[in-house]
Amino acid sequence: MTIDAALAEAFDAALAPVVAELRELRVKVEALCVASPPTLVTVGEACRLTGLSPATVRRRIADGTMPSRRIGRSVRVDLASLRPTDPATVTALAAEARAGR
Repeated sequence: MTIDAALAEAFDAALAPVVAELRELRVKVEALCVASPPTLVTVGEACRLTGLSPATVRRRIADGTMPSRRIGRSVRVDLASLRPTDPATVTALAAEARAGR
């Protein structure tokens, strides 16, 4: 056995509990995301958070591309549905943000 193989085996043995714990945490976080109620905000708050104009937000609500709910006479935008939930999309957006784009 070479020293590289011995080091790789030692690292794998040392990191195995950490990897298992990370997998368990990922499952728990995903379960929390599914179980948590939607984050509903006003059109104005949605504009501030997304950087879109009120007209664009209302247009997207009307055509169904921006999920919303009516509460009485007011409209609330569902922020949870605007966030990417696919891990690959989140990773790509994070890499883009780190790159300063």
